[in-house]
Amino acid sequence: MTPPARFRPALAALGLSLAAWAAVVALTGGIAFEIGGQRVSSRSAWRAALVGALCLAAAAWGTTASERRVYLAGLRRRGDRLAPWAAALVALSAVVVSAVYGGHIAGGADASGYVSQSRRWAEGRVRMDAPDLVGAEWPLSGWLVAPLGYAPSHVRGELGPTYAPGLPWLMAAAAALFGEAGRYIWTPLFIGVMTWGTFLFTRRDAPPLVALAAALLVASSAPVLFAAMQTMSDIPAAALWLGALLALDGVSRGATLASGTLAGLALVVRPNLVVVAAAVWVADLAAGAGVWRARLTRAAIWAVPVAVAALAVAAVNTMLWGSPTSSGYGANEDLFQLANVSGNLARVWRWTVETGGYWALAGGAALIWAAAARTHRRWWPALALVTAVTISYLLYAKFEEWWYLRFYLPAWPLLAAAASVATWRLLAQWSNDAAALTVAVAAVVIATTGIGHAQDVAAFGLWKGEQRYAAIAVFVHAQAPPNAVVLAVQHSGSVSYYAHRTIGRWDYIAPDGLDAFTTRLAAAGRTTWLVADDWEEASFRQRFASQIRGRLDWAPIGEARIGAARVRVYDLTTPTRAIGPALIPVNTATPWPWRRLPRPPAAK
Repeated sequence: MTPPARFRPALAALGLSLAAWAAVVALTGGIAFEIGGQRVSSRSAWRAALVGALCLAAAAWGTTASERRVYLAGLRRRGDRLAPWAAALVALSAVVVSAVYGGHIAGGADASGYVSQSRRWAEGRVRMDAPDLVGAEWPLSGWLVAPLGYAPSHVRGELGPTYAPGLPWLMAAAAALFGEAGRYIWTPLFIGVMTWGTFLFTRRDAPPLVALAAALLVASSAPVLFAAMQTMSDIPAAALWLGALLALDGVSRGATLASGTLAGLALVVRPNLVVVAAAVWVADLAAGAGVWRARLTRAAIWAVPVAVAALAVAAVNTMLWGSPTSSGYGANEDLFQLANVSGNLARVWRWTVETGGYWALAGGAALIWAAAARTHRRWWPALALVTAVTISYLLYAKFEEWWYLRFYLPAWPLLAAAASVATWRLLAQWSNDAAALTVAVAAVVIATTGIGHAQDVAAFGLWKGEQRYAAIAVFVHAQAPPNAVVLAVQHSGSVSYYAHRTIGRWDYIAPDGLDAFTTRLAAAGRTTWLVADDWEEASFRQRFASQIRGRLDWAPIGEARIGAARVRVYDLTTPTRAIGPALIPVNTATPWPWRRLPRPPAAK
């Protein structure tokens, strides 16, 4: 018996939904969640697949090939009409997720370095004083008091920020308009720009449904989501380079100037990608249309803002480190080495596979094919950018954690676009309508697995752990004497920013020098405290095993608890405390970020 025609669309939609659900369950191993206190779980893929197949068979039963083609065409047309709205919704969702689950704390090395630098730029003095605590030679005496994100300047007695000035400049501008919250708006804003920009870039070579698929791949990628929860320059740099390529596709001089301006801003945010600017410039010049005079004029217009940005970075480097080519990271020849390539290549490949980024690997091959086929000149600058980013970070220092895939994020939108367009063109040889629908459904499945990977690595819970930085710093500000020296490594940036106390980096104190260091400060009337995460305490004890104060065998002053993790504050000047520690409250109950946003108090 053939089902009535009016039921066929519903049966087809149900069948496709169940097929997608079966694929998600098969790839993730099962899904479980709660709605209104009721647990919902799905562990068997074959049941959903079987029911979905039956629904699709019932929808197709009794129809002719012509009717099926008409139905697919209508479904594809409706999908293309809705795709821009869906892409906008995906971009907006990425913004909201980043805003709600982002850390928004000046903690650790990166966030505290960027945020504190933005404050110093706004105050008009980017270098900070480096008090001499032990009379050591420079720069050791500078390293001893340098919070994470700072290093001894070429001027004795002063420290400079190691991170590039681009993101801090943006933070300072936003803080002037919106207060302290403005320093944290850029990552949520740029993840939205990155997602929507991927849709626009792909849309120029493929139907809207395929462009939506590319946007989904980017927004749901585990490395993207992990970076979107943190205050760092990875997402801003990726969004700015994508914007530069989008504007570069224009033919007017205004579009070219806009592209160069965005590339210049990307360069100020990430100066170590200067080779990317050169590669994109050469690729656009070589692949451009028209006579060479017009190409050279376009190239000159694009290069002007990029050159201004390079000069700005050189001026900052000269001010801080005494040379336009120096930086707080050290010498380029030490950071970029050919010996790093093989190890980095193996790690990047493994990390990409482990986080479900097969589409990114396929996108690399698709990008080469698109450029070689000369389907459009935009693919040449895209290929140049991806190649330059990849080579730059394969040569870069070795890192062991998977989240360093964040370095490669400028390539992510272009790889997603190339993979989606190439897959669509391959499948379109049989059916153009079915190809677009298949790419969109596949992207939904991959997006689900990507979000699952992000959940597995606790990307959406990072903000809870970040709250410890502010909680400890507020406690130190309230309880420590104004002239106290706080020994810290992981918390050095946040204590400096929020508590306004002199930092002592215990990892720069000699293993046999802790007791003498503390005694000398006590003779000068200064108290010495220690702030350490529980995982840092083991290293502290091991380093100072021969020292009385290295044992940490007395009660701490205070302790913060985040799940099973602990952060403790010790008094090293009088290591005899027997009373239990004060419990330091950590705000992990408020999901809305701006209500939990700490603000640095005025210095005492």
